[in-house]
Amino acid sequence: MSRKDKNISKGKEIVLFFIKGIFVLVLALLPGVIAMLKYDPYMFLGLQPEPHIYIPNERFQIPGLARNEEYDTVILGTSMIENFSERYASDKLNANVIRLPINASYITEQRMVLDIAMNHKDVKTVLWAIDYRTVDIKYGDIYSKNNVVFPKYMYDEKLINDWRYIVDHNNFFWALKQYQMRKTGVNPFDYMVTDREVLNTWNWKTFSRKLIAQDYKDLYEGKKSIYDKINNLPAEEAKKTIDEELIKSIEKYPDTKFVLFFAPKSILWFKLLDQQGILEKKLDVLTYVVDKASSLPNCEVYNFQNVFEITENLDLYLDITHYNNKANNYMIDSFAEGRHKTDPQSFRKDNAELIERVRSAEIEELAQECLK
Repeated sequence: MSRKDKNISKGKEIVLFFIKGIFVLVLALLPGVIAMLKYDPYMFLGLQPEPHIYIPNERFQIPGLARNEEYDTVILGTSMIENFSERYASDKLNANVIRLPINASYITEQRMVLDIAMNHKDVKTVLWAIDYRTVDIKYGDIYSKNNVVFPKYMYDEKLINDWRYIVDHNNFFWALKQYQMRKTGVNPFDYMVTDREVLNTWNWKTFSRKLIAQDYKDLYEGKKSIYDKINNLPAEEAKKTIDEELIKSIEKYPDTKFVLFFAPKSILWFKLLDQQGILEKKLDVLTYVVDKASSLPNCEVYNFQNVFEITENLDLYLDITHYNNKANNYMIDSFAEGRHKTDPQSFRKDNAELIERVRSAEIEELAQECLK
């Protein structure tokens, strides 16, 4: 046999080896693929049977909810929206409401969720919690602190990437656990959720003045980092992000009504920001949101930062920023009744009032009590 024939024969062996390897790999993956297609743990493919079983892992679960649940009104944001009741909101707003929160997310991820919802459903209204920390980023940044993983391929709407979901061993694990739960009725690890109304909520936690006072003290004394909550970039960076991610999104969907709102974080949060020299920058950035958004015909803005009956009732809070659903229901009632709607002029008056209140002797005394 000539050298040329030997090379051809060797090449055929290599090709055959790879073909056999691919065949074995396909056979090995087949059971997992079948399980994934049947039990679709995060509803990403839209194939999960009724009743739906949810996994409280927002960054993986939210794309599937946005694609495959039925709704006409969306609530977007961070943990600030997790305790909204979909049933209460649907009843008050005469709508079919879904929450699509991503804990600790930036506006970049939230805009991706919005685009998925708009691509797959006829969305009439978007309620969007706008927070300084979500826009206090370089344009395009995605939250990655605390080793958070963001599965961008689940948000890009490119079918060519979906194989990653199907062959992911973690998803195969949750598909098997879902099968186990459907067969036995036993909830693995008491973790999966069958009622979307309670998915990702934390109203079961303790809310008290003692907890928020301790959180404020830890942040003030540097035992916790405030920079996990904000980045404190130049205001111009945040304003660029607002233009590119928020304003362009509202303009992109002119037939959808956008309701932007600033949530009622506690008065101690505003006090801490003032003590750090950040409060006025934060309010300047949010004023920019109001100025730009108020000029759009399909957008209105609500401000709850000055609702002192909530922000100074420290028993409503889990920590310096997170409130229970009494505040969430208050906001829904306000949307339904048109209370606390703001514009460039009234928002500036609110800011002056908030700064005066934060620097008042009464709030200074409150802060000093918490530091004891």
